[in-house]
Amino acid sequence: MDRRKFLVLSGAAIAALGGCQVSNPFDQRDRLRIMGLLGAIPSKVINQFESASKTKIEFKAENAPSKLWQELQNYPNIAKEKAPHLVSIGDSWLDQAIAKSLIQPITPDLLAKIPKWQKLSPLWQQSVTRNNQVWGIPYRWGATAIAYRSDKLKFNITQWSDLWRPELKLKLSLPDDAREVIGLVLKKMGQSYQLENLVERQDIFATLTQELKSLNSQVLTYSSDNYLQSLLADDTFAAVGWTSDMHKAQKQNPNLKVVIPQNGTALWSDLWVIPKGELAIAATEWMNFCLTPEIAAQITSLTEAVSASSELDQVPASVKADPIKFFSQDILTKSELIAPLSPSTLTQYKDLWTKLRSGTI
Repeated sequence: MDRRKFLVLSGAAIAALGGCQVSNPFDQRDRLRIMGLLGAIPSKVINQFESASKTKIEFKAENAPSKLWQELQNYPNIAKEKAPHLVSIGDSWLDQAIAKSLIQPITPDLLAKIPKWQKLSPLWQQSVTRNNQVWGIPYRWGATAIAYRSDKLKFNITQWSDLWRPELKLKLSLPDDAREVIGLVLKKMGQSYQLENLVERQDIFATLTQELKSLNSQVLTYSSDNYLQSLLADDTFAAVGWTSDMHKAQKQNPNLKVVIPQNGTALWSDLWVIPKGELAIAATEWMNFCLTPEIAAQITSLTEAVSASSELDQVPASVKADPIKFFSQDILTKSELIAPLSPSTLTQYKDLWTKLRSGTI
């Protein structure tokens, strides 16, 4: 049964709440109400913001990005005095949020109140800009990676092509995600995750189709949620997923190795967005606060992702030595954010994915 799990964090009450369920998390009207991802913001950051800004925060944390997306879609049905002023969403939901008019743009006058925006990498600035309008503020990021059992395999996985090795026959888990799976095959072929007009590129499309068919024969399961459980239970020996999940799993099993493919990968980010409705003055202050050097260092050191801030001098050397959080510049240069596709190309991806999953490819 699907169960919603959340915590409400507010200043000194954080420790006292523990695992208790709170029936009305946004009852207070005089506070900055934030809906975020469980574990993405260290609890002490909330205390620090309250002390610095003299603003109380109510932080409702969902345990999965998909839950946050569901909550954002339900925003119009939430009473005004309980509705969040800020919501964290994954970058893959940004365009849907814009199309459904669930969020409002961060106008130039608001951006002026977020000075750390100007110091963000162009990669992150461009990722949230549509038609010269900014729709969110990235605050942390990670990558698609491969986790594998070093005690079960006699070779090291280093690149996407290793997933086709015979030792992984029916011992592989892939995300239940068309863009990720088709994208990694394109990356293996030396192409981009964003390749447009697949069908019109006959040679590439023929190779892509054959590679997908071959890869599908390796797969035991497609899962975006439970792929690590299968890996830890010995059902699979390798899995493609996300670095934020894999960091946690490594702590459970020292035989679990995580690698960023040498030929590049997909990048993801979590964003703060402003739902359509009343704007809280403290919202811009919070978004800027999350990108300050001290807080960026805490997000990077104490969570399973890396701050989007470019000012990471305060991150401890031991954390910067982590090859999963701070992988080589060469691999980073070859990596890319998964960007929106044209409607016609998106249809081609969906058709190809349907054939793959139905075994008719």
